[in-house]
Amino acid sequence: LLEEFPFQFSAQEFADILRSFPPRLYSISSSQAAVGDEVHVTVATVRYLHKGRERAGACSTYLADRIDIDSQVSVFIEKNPAFKLPENDETPVILVGAGTGVAPYRAFLQHREANNQKGKTWLFFGERRFHSDFLYQVEWQKLLKDGYLEKIDVAFSRDQKEKVYVQHRLIERQKEIF
Repeated sequence: LLEEFPFQFSAQEFADILRSFPPRLYSISSSQAAVGDEVHVTVATVRYLHKGRERAGACSTYLADRIDIDSQVSVFIEKNPAFKLPENDETPVILVGAGTGVAPYRAFLQHREANNQKGKTWLFFGERRFHSDFLYQVEWQKLLKDGYLEKIDVAFSRDQKEKVYVQHRLIERQKEIF
């Protein structure tokens, strides 16, 4: 920002206008019923080029590049009691996740598998490319085979000329969804 809009001020004046670094929020992508005391998160490392300068996500590249295995990082849990699987295992569930947004649904399905809860569960997943971005593909296939996931519809937006997104798959299946 300062490169694009230069301004003269002292280091202290600059420090005084900075705000606290906001937390980065990630959904837990594992179920304690499946992995015990571990906590999995699904993180896409943010890297891009902007106006000839390499940019990187503050938290994602910290996790990917700047810590060692078994390092400790500060975290906090922000609970959302309304975001959960239905109490009745027979209630049909439609899960819609794009990219790393599929993280909590992985946790839900791990939970169902660990508790042997088979039910009508349908996952819609979208990403850019099938070969490089199909997060948890092998896990989804196993869950399908074992009956914990009944259906999966995928959309990979960059694998063909016309971009196809999750919402296109939802529209295609709207009658069945309804």
